Amino acid sequence: MDNVFRSDGRRFTRIPFKRPVRFSAFNGERCDSHIAQDLSQGGLRMLSSEFIPVHSVVSVQIQLKDREKVMDVQGRVVWVRYNPMTETYQMGLEFADDAAFQRAMISEFIRST
Repeated sequence: MDNVFRSDGRRFTRIPFKRPVRFSAFNGERCDSHIAQDLSQGGLRMLSSEFIPVHSVVSVQIQLKDREKVMDVQGRVVWVRYNPMTETYQMGLEFADDAAFQRAMISEFIRST
């Protein structure tokens, strides 16, 4: 993975991606009430009714297109913000460096949209 940054300071192109995602923390807790907000080759932003602590290692199940196989990607929570108006959490997930195959699939999906 290269270290070239875009003019907006981000390493990867980010696209809107409003889809449900499932995820499991490596402590065995399964969380299903998450909605992705945007997606990049490096991670995703999502909304949740549940608090997940920063630095939590997680496995995220993402379906890029309808009727396509669900993809499992490892990552970690890098930031969390609580919205008291909606009583939800917005959080950023960074995909693991060893998720090269999944990152390539996400990159291809972003280029095709």
